[in-house]
Amino acid sequence: MKAATALMNRIMLALSGAGFTAFRNNSGLGWSGRVVNKDPVRNTVTLADARPVKFGLTNGGADLIGLKSIVITPDMVGKKVAVFCAWEVKSGSGRATAEQKHFIEFVRNAGGIAEVVRTEQDAISARLFES
Repeated sequence: MKAATALMNRIMLALSGAGFTAFRNNSGLGWSGRVVNKDPVRNTVTLADARPVKFGLTNGGADLIGLKSIVITPDMVGKKVAVFCAWEVKSGSGRATAEQKHFIEFVRNAGGIAEVVRTEQDAISARLFES
């Protein structure tokens, strides 16, 4: 297992223990269609009616997304509201791209929790209403 994957798994466990719900937000492009040939020797698959399938939220979408349930006051006392959360996981000296920074800013400006995180503590320390 790669170090970055191990870090992400540890962060997801820490978030769960701190009352967050976190999901892996894989992103990329794959192909869908009817399989007409599989070649295990060359490790290839041939598709008919092939079409591209994009997955993930958007360019720059965080590695982990989820929610934190909070209680709103005073007019909604006792009601729970789910606050959208996004954690961009970076190991070592990795840096967020411009698109990732934009996504984090977008989530924060909309009232969510979003951070670039390098440790479990970074992730669970992310708070609502911080700039």
